[in-house]
Parts: sequence; structure tokens; C-alpha cells
Amino acid sequence: MPRIQARRGRHFIDETGRLFWINGPEEHCYLSEQRQWRTGLSFDDVLDWKQCAPSGLVSQRFVSLQAACEAYEHNQINWYQDLYLRRMGEQMQAHRCDVDYKPTVMKQAEAQGARPRRQPWKLPEPAGPVCGLPPRTEMMAAAEVLHPRRRRRPSGRQLAEL
Repeated sequence: MPRIQARRGRHFIDETGRLFWINGPEEHCYLSEQRQWRTGLSFDDVLDWKQCAPSGLVSQRFVSLQAACEAYEHNQINWYQDLYLRRMGEQMQAHRCDVDYKPTVMKQAEAQGARPRRQPWKLPEPAGPVCGLPPRTEMMAAAEVLHPRRRRRPSGRQLAEL
């Protein structure tokens, strides 16, 4: 049976990392699976930075939020595919997966003087110039790295051996 690991408002995450949103009015709600596209974010970061969107997988209706959570933990969910919700989720993901994405609420708060927040998926800026090549290892230094399509001219010794 799946267990709810953390819950915040209408969102919860289970011990396998699947994220869900309880959608609809409290007395007629349903579960909606949320897909995540960034790894390494905490549950709170995913929600604060809106790094999730509907996958299109929805449950039957429940009479309360508590009933929905209990049904999930007792494996009593009937899942259905909602194609409209799936397409909407794909559009949300396309918009929100931009490296510089920031939710509107954060942008408005910063415009009113709040401290700017840095996206948690961005790496710190380097202090100096950066080379795009991976660092050289001893093995790479010892062996010449050949380009797969580069033709080499034979050396004098190789010509003499022919």
C-alpha cells in the first residue's frame, strides 16, 4: 500500500516520489497525478517554483479531502486518463521548464521590493572563465584523444615500415 510521505494543502507526495493534487470542491474532489521534470528538488521547492503539471491521470470523486487521502493509502483508487488535462499539463510543462522560469507571484513580490530568489536548479555562477570541456584525467593525458572521422597522415617511421 502506498503511504503519503508529505502533504501541503491539497498537494501530497508518496514514498516513491509520485506527486498528487486534490482537485475540485472539497465535497466532490478527485486526485490528479502531477508530473515533475526536475530532479533533486524538495517537495516544497517543487510546489513553490511550480515545477509540476498534471499528467492526465485522475481518480474517481470523493466526498472529502480526507476520504481521498485515505482511499489513496488503502489502494482504493480507480485511475482514468483525462486527455484535456494531459494536454493542459504538457503546455504548462513547456512554459515552466525554462531555465529562467519564475512564478508570477514571485515576480510580483520582487517588483514590490521582496528579496530576489534564485532558481534552486541553477548552478552557482563561476568566478572566472569556464571551459566547456571536461577536466583532463591522467588516462586522457597519456592517450591522445582521436576524432572519429579525422584522417591522419602516416608519419615518416610508418612510411618506412610500409
